[in-house]
Amino acid sequence: MALNLLISIPFFLLFVVNPFHFVEPRTLEVSEHPFTRTLRKLKDINKGQRVRGVGELKSYLKKFGYLTTNDNSSNNNHFDKNVEFALKEYQVFHHLRPTGRVDAETIKRMGLPRCGVPDIITPQNHKLKGLVILANYSFFSGSPKWEESKRALTYTFVSSANVLRMYDVRLATRNAFQSWARASNFTFMEMPSEYNNLANIVLGFHRGDHGDGYPFDGPGQVLAHTFAPQDGRLHFDADEPWSIESTSWNVGPGWNVGWDWRRWVRPRWQSRRTIDLQTVALHEIGHLLGLGHSNVPGSIMYPSYEGVKRDLTQDDVDGIRALYRLPN
Repeated sequence: MALNLLISIPFFLLFVVNPFHFVEPRTLEVSEHPFTRTLRKLKDINKGQRVRGVGELKSYLKKFGYLTTNDNSSNNNHFDKNVEFALKEYQVFHHLRPTGRVDAETIKRMGLPRCGVPDIITPQNHKLKGLVILANYSFFSGSPKWEESKRALTYTFVSSANVLRMYDVRLATRNAFQSWARASNFTFMEMPSEYNNLANIVLGFHRGDHGDGYPFDGPGQVLAHTFAPQDGRLHFDADEPWSIESTSWNVGPGWNVGWDWRRWVRPRWQSRRTIDLQTVALHEIGHLLGLGHSNVPGSIMYPSYEGVKRDLTQDDVDGIRALYRLPN
């Protein structure tokens, strides 16, 4: 009896004194994103038509750098030549047939969860927006980067929403930082959150309008966004179903979870579909260092989320070394 009591006391204390909250990952609901449903209603419409939902399409194309009109045309539902041209640019970047129409392939691609940083430069772009496209990898407009004296970067966490256990968040982001450290001449060290004013990089989970001018849109579309060097802010959308498991939502060939771009089949769901935090952190840290989106499918800096990817590709490595003029 005494032995059983001695064994049970440490087990009890583990749950009493454990400083980390156990937060269950959010799960993806079995439903299609409203924007994807809007796109389906626009399938194969022609230039010159006015159809409800075109305004939403224009807002999407403008948000990600493809539509450059300065007027309020995004508030109407006219499918004009500017929208057709913007669609073609989007399709070329994503290796789709440049039809200039809302076809099945484009609907699947636009329905994928993705990074909130735009793909290409536009006249309206500011600090968060705007990329200069090179061959594959890209840089932010003006190629901003961390100055030479800042190669030992510090980071910390400041969130307005509780999503995952802090231990898991630290582990996932530390692994992502180390991947970029191995490919560059940067080092990264975590600082306590009370020193966030001194840290070079501040990461956090937030919902909706969180004060940076780029409100999150809830689950299913924009997963995170990052500001160009040397701003140092990286924000994750707290409404997404985050996980640190390697079995997180994988978009595999031949099946569909509502956003499968490879082959359109009847949606098939498992009990849990989540977004891998380390995969998204690896992508967003690339932005923190000055990389833009790559148009190479499979690269970490490709704008869409397509499942767990925790290793940099050659295109990612080439990009960071080109930006900081490091030898190959």
